[in-house]
Amino acid sequence: MLFTPFKPMEPVAASSVPQGECFLYQVKWDGVRIVAHAGNGRVLLHNRKLRERTHHYPELNNLKDFCTGGAIFDGEVVAFRQDRPSFPLVLERDLVLPSGTVKMRRLMKLVPISYLVFDIIFYNGRSLVHTPLRSRQDILAEVLPETDYIQRVENFYDGITLFAAVKEKKFEGIVAKETESSYVAGKKLPVWQKIKVRQKQLAAVGGYTLNSGQVKALLAGAYYKGQFICLGRVASGLSSRELAELTPFLKATARSAPPFANEEAAKDKVWVEPKLTMLLEFQEWTEDLRMRQPVIKGFTKDRPEDCVLDR
Repeated sequence: MLFTPFKPMEPVAASSVPQGECFLYQVKWDGVRIVAHAGNGRVLLHNRKLRERTHHYPELNNLKDFCTGGAIFDGEVVAFRQDRPSFPLVLERDLVLPSGTVKMRRLMKLVPISYLVFDIIFYNGRSLVHTPLRSRQDILAEVLPETDYIQRVENFYDGITLFAAVKEKKFEGIVAKETESSYVAGKKLPVWQKIKVRQKQLAAVGGYTLNSGQVKALLAGAYYKGQFICLGRVASGLSSRELAELTPFLKATARSAPPFANEEAAKDKVWVEPKLTMLLEFQEWTEDLRMRQPVIKGFTKDRPEDCVLDR
């Protein structure tokens, strides 16, 4: 098991916080899922898609120093901006393979990260996958000393209060886990449940898609690192009548080339000048900075240049 990559266990989505003495609750940090294998003078990091990330996060190399017998940790690599986790920010580390020591040192300084560990599934030559979660948490507390870059995720036992606090701070959400649950690699099981806080983003319309000549969905965009990028398609929240009423305005602001830095011309897309702004609510970011399950909450009087990603 040690140094053999595997897909991590995943929680199922839930619409409300499950309650009971059989659960513990953890903050769901908005980061990149990383499984860390450590021991015998070596560290191996990989993500949920089994892509190696060892060289992306050299801050975690010292995991091998206190895991001489070998250990496998599960957690998230998180980057913080103004004391809040920022998924777009951590992607600046995760999606760029450093080509040399100088570049890596620059990235480490510009985008410091933390590895927030919430589980241990192998230790000292023994698999812990069938060990109850509550016992794995005890082992994790004994094995993993906290450093500047490595911390344990705190356990809570009042999910309602924790979710309220997370929502107030505009964090991603929480995960409820049955204390007697085993670790089943590569599976989504209801013994782990994620309850997410819907996120909000101000966006400008940079185009739309067509279906049989009718407007089907709007293309939402925002400025990120000085570039106007597409965040995905959105139609939910508007009726067919409302989309039809937008058509004259959209046609009047048409342009020939995409306003987005990350889009190319396509037959089913029409581009417009980004003048119309809207407030979107969505579930989470994808790894290519697209919104999952976006919904239009309404149009606003904000300027397009105010549509900034993670400002």
